Amino acid sequence: MTTRAHGGPGSRAPAAEGDAVAPSRPASRREVLRTAGALAAVGVVGTGSVAAHRLLGPAADPRTEIALFSQTVAYDTSGRRVLVGGRGEDLALAPGARVAEDLPDSSPVRAREAAFWEGTAPWRERLAARGAPGRTELAEAALRDLWVLSDDLPAPVAAWSSSWRHVWPRDAAFAAVALARVGVRERSVAVLEHLQSVQGADGWFEARYDPVTDRAPDGRPRQFDGTGLLLWAAGEIIGSAPAEDREELHDRLSPLITTSHATLLRSTALGTTLPPASPDYWERTEREVTLGIMAPTLAGLRAGAALDGSADAREAARTFSALLEGTFGATGYQRYRLAGGADSARALLDATGCHGLVGRRELLALREELARPGGGIAPGALWREDGISWTPSTSLLALGLARAGESEAAAEMLDWLAAHRTEAGSLPEKVLHDGRPAEVAPLAWTAANVLLTLDVLAA
Repeated sequence: MTTRAHGGPGSRAPAAEGDAVAPSRPASRREVLRTAGALAAVGVVGTGSVAAHRLLGPAADPRTEIALFSQTVAYDTSGRRVLVGGRGEDLALAPGARVAEDLPDSSPVRAREAAFWEGTAPWRERLAARGAPGRTELAEAALRDLWVLSDDLPAPVAAWSSSWRHVWPRDAAFAAVALARVGVRERSVAVLEHLQSVQGADGWFEARYDPVTDRAPDGRPRQFDGTGLLLWAAGEIIGSAPAEDREELHDRLSPLITTSHATLLRSTALGTTLPPASPDYWERTEREVTLGIMAPTLAGLRAGAALDGSADAREAARTFSALLEGTFGATGYQRYRLAGGADSARALLDATGCHGLVGRRELLALREELARPGGGIAPGALWREDGISWTPSTSLLALGLARAGESEAAAEMLDWLAAHRTEAGSLPEKVLHDGRPAEVAPLAWTAANVLLTLDVLAA
C-alpha cells in the first residue's frame, strides 16, 4: 500500500554502490540467530520506541471524512482513459465494463479489452468451477480494475487520480504476479521487463516512475523493497510457467534477476546483516529498518536462491531468515525491531511465500490489532487514528492468510472487500468508519491482491 495522498518526501536517497564482496566466512544460521537474540535481549538491537516513531502527527478524528474521488476509471467515447463519477466525469458505461457504452466497436480499446478477457477465460472458468459461489463477480471486477490501470501502459499505475498516476515498483510486482496467475503471462513478463529497463545500476528503484517519461516525478528517496519484490515476482512468474518456457523467461528477465540478487546479497553481506534503512509502503522517512523492508528482502533472497540454485545463495537466504527471526521475530514481528506495534507488513511474509516465520495466531491477530470500525485494517498500530480501513493492507492480509492455509479467514476478508466496493464495482483505496468507499478507485495493488487470493482459494 502506498500512502500517496498523505505521504511526503523523505530523507536522502540511500546509496548502495560497488560489487558484492564476500566476507571471509559468513556467519552460520545458528550463529546469526544466537547473536541477534542476545542483542534483542539486552536492548542493543534497536533504539526506537513507540513515542520516538510516531511520525504521523497527532491522533486524527476517528470519524474522518474523505471524499470518493471516483467510482471507477474507464475509457470514454473517444478512447481516452478518465475518472468516472465522484470528481470525475458522468459517463454511461457498458454493463460491467470499464469502457463507455458508446465507445465504437472499431476502437483499438475494444480489441485490447477483448484480448485480455479472452486470455483470462480459462482462469475465470476454473474459478467458477472451484471457487465459492458469489466470488466470480468480485474476480471480474478486480480483473477489470487491473486491466484499466495497465492497458496500453508499460506497467500498471497505482490509480488514475493525478497523484497516483505513477508506476510504483512495489505495486507493479504484485500486479505482474496477478497477471501471470490469471492467464496473461506475456503481459506480466512485459511489466517486469519494463521495470528491468529502469532499474538503477546499483539495483535500487525509485519510489515511483512517470509512465510516460520513466523518470521519478519528484524528489522522494528511493525505496529498497522494490528490489526484493520484483525479484520475488520474477521467481513467481517463472516458477508458475510451463517447464518448457522457463529458460526463455529466465533469459528475458536475466538483468533484473542478476542485478537484484547481487544487490540483496551485497546489502545484507550474504544474509548476515540487516538491509539499509529505507522508506517502505508507508512512504515515510525511516531512521532504521522496518518489517516492510525486511520481508521483501527475504522474499527476494529466497527467490534469488531458487533461480540461482547455488549452495551459497541458498545459505544466504537461510541465514537472513534466521536473522529476521532473531531480531524482529524475537519481539513479535513489530514494525521495528524492538517497537512500533503491529504492522500489516507482517502479512507480507506469508503473502510472498515465506512461511514458517510468523505463526498463524500472529497472522490472524492482525485482524484485531489493526481493526478499524469499517471492518478492514489500518497499515499499522502507529498509523493515525482516523477510523479508516486501507484496502491494500486488508487485501494483503487476505493473501497472507490464504497462502498460510487460513482459507476461512481469507474468504471472510474477501467478502468484506467485495461488499465495500464503489457503486461502479471498483475496489477503492480506503473505506471510512461507516463503511463508505473513499478516495481513489480503483487501486491496482488491491485488485492484484484480491485476484491472487482468489487464485489460492480456488486451487
